[in-house]
Amino acid sequence: MNGGGTKSAPSRGASKRAQRRDERIRREALAWWAQPGVLVFLAALVVAVMGWLLVLRGASRIPVEQARLGGLDLHVLEARWLLDQMAHGENFQKPSTMMPDMPAWGQQRVTLELTVDNHSSSPQVFDGAEFWLVPEIGDERPPIGANVGLAQLAPGQTLNTALHFDLDTTLPHGKILIEWRRAGDTAYLPVPAPAEHYHLRPRGGELALPPDARLVLPLGEAERGGRLFRGIFGCAACHGAPDLPGSNNVGPHLAGIGTAAATRVEGMPAAQYIYESIIDPGGVIAPDCGGGKPCQEPSAMPEYASLMGLQDIADVMVYLLEQREGGTEGRALEAPRAGAETREGEEE
Repeated sequence: MNGGGTKSAPSRGASKRAQRRDERIRREALAWWAQPGVLVFLAALVVAVMGWLLVLRGASRIPVEQARLGGLDLHVLEARWLLDQMAHGENFQKPSTMMPDMPAWGQQRVTLELTVDNHSSSPQVFDGAEFWLVPEIGDERPPIGANVGLAQLAPGQTLNTALHFDLDTTLPHGKILIEWRRAGDTAYLPVPAPAEHYHLRPRGGELALPPDARLVLPLGEAERGGRLFRGIFGCAACHGAPDLPGSNNVGPHLAGIGTAAATRVEGMPAAQYIYESIIDPGGVIAPDCGGGKPCQEPSAMPEYASLMGLQDIADVMVYLLEQREGGTEGRALEAPRAGAETREGEEE
């Protein structure tokens, strides 16, 4: 028997009932918005609102090729990246998309060609500074070049112009648009995805180029190389015509390069020097770009290795090796003879 002053321990059932009572008191003490069910509902509501905001933001950024803002009607004719233009075999008489200067090292340039009409009854001002390159990731970029300034359009007048934008495409950028901001309104203009940056592409496209010009290059044809130099690859736009002194623009003049190339790097043959200058323009900087001015460093020349095939490189090399001081004799000694391949259809 227990003594009269001894108190018995509470039963297990009583302890559980006390715990449930305490929990109920704590829940009742919480504010209504702190109740577990309410918190779950509020979290779901926040997620839904954020989703709708993203949908609305995406809808407002749908690109259009035609827009009317502040009295001006705009029509996008074309938007093309510099490397994409070069890869399509255009014949550049002058480096129009490279002017007024070349893209900064590590960047690509997009050109936006526009037609702007003033269909209002009063004069309107076209301002190139109203346009911005807006990447999904990263900072927006203003246009560059001579066409950024103001142009007044009388009623019924049409303006054809082009805007240039530079973007470092080696960095994450997501979807890219051009934003037109005018008179408090906004329109988004389409921009194609840029080509993979040439610094990240394998040399020669899918086929990696060898370090030595003699290893696998086919026999070159100087006549075709001249056509490539003047036309498809637009080399003459910057280097000028080798037989026309002072015709170079941005790059060094290449008169006599077949002779001079053998003297630029000790122990390096002329063919190898020209080959490396094509696939890696920044490897060796030419000493003179005309007018007594040194060439830019790093080189302003785009790297053509991702644009030219093996035969293209061989043909341009042989053409440049013919540009000798005092004549063209002996060029066959310098021409790359790696591989005894002949073109399809030719006799062996």
